[in-house]
Amino acid sequence: MTSVSTLYARKQIEHADQIADKGKLLDLVGLTPETLADPTVMVPVEAYHDLMEEVAKSEFPDLRFHMKTCRSMRCDEFGVFGLALKSAPTLRHGFQRIWRYTRLHNRVASFSAEQEGDRFCWSMQAPKTDRLGAFLSVEAAMGTTLTLCRETTSPEFQPCHVQFVHERDGSIDALVEHFGCVPEFGARSDALHFDVQDVDQPSSIGDTGVWNFLISHLDQMLEKERDQEQSFEAQVIEEIAKLLSGGVPQLSEVAKNMGLGGRTFQRRLSERGHSFQSLTDEARRKLAQQLIQSSSYSFSEIAFLTGFSEQSAFSRAFKRWSGQTPKAYRSGLRASSAATSCPAE
Repeated sequence: MTSVSTLYARKQIEHADQIADKGKLLDLVGLTPETLADPTVMVPVEAYHDLMEEVAKSEFPDLRFHMKTCRSMRCDEFGVFGLALKSAPTLRHGFQRIWRYTRLHNRVASFSAEQEGDRFCWSMQAPKTDRLGAFLSVEAAMGTTLTLCRETTSPEFQPCHVQFVHERDGSIDALVEHFGCVPEFGARSDALHFDVQDVDQPSSIGDTGVWNFLISHLDQMLEKERDQEQSFEAQVIEEIAKLLSGGVPQLSEVAKNMGLGGRTFQRRLSERGHSFQSLTDEARRKLAQQLIQSSSYSFSEIAFLTGFSEQSAFSRAFKRWSGQTPKAYRSGLRASSAATSCPAE
């Protein structure tokens, strides 16, 4: 969970009222006007936080842009996800099912929904990053949730309590205006709390039949996305492995062989929580284990085939991967094979 939809970046840029040159903001998130308009494109979270901080500098200390962004959000902009929330019979139905699909547009955080006494809690779990961009991102995620809830209920709908883990400088007037209450900072979790009776009220345009249809569609989308992620990672590892005998390949070389530009290739890796280095390491590990298990190559030859210039460097890396030296690993495989092939007495 390391990226967010361009929908968020586009909206934040639109509401950067104090910045005339929007081009530099596009550069921060590595987008063009064309890719910015595509909600299926994802932005690496670090770049998104950079964007938030750049806009914040133009407004500090009275930060308002991210709450303006929240107020501008509409369910329809989130595709099937937003339409499903909109058609849920009640907000409770929406909260209890929708949380698992948030990764379709937000791969940074996970969400959960549960009743706590006479309150219903929508909470967010995200990596704790001590920077303003991350704080504003959390506030915006919760603010957007409330805006979408208001679209399905009424403009007056509001939480009874709002809490954030972080502390931050600058005015919080925009938060108070949007949430309708003063948020608690330094809390144990990031969450919105609602009165149970409010989340159990029928939604203004809820439709059980449409709701069930859309939830089924979301399940299919989620499964397809997971398959695509696994396929892309496997393709990268396979392509790296093909090139290792010539030394560790460059990112640009692998990207070219896969028919992708370098920036697109890097972005797709970031969206899936990987770096080129991490997949290169995985390709070397898999190939090394395969060669030790299914070939009679010497360890010096295997070192060369996995991109190492020295056998000693290969041996250290292999021990890091498997907890064993290459020799011990091969001996263990042979002993296991011999034991399996021996006839039972």
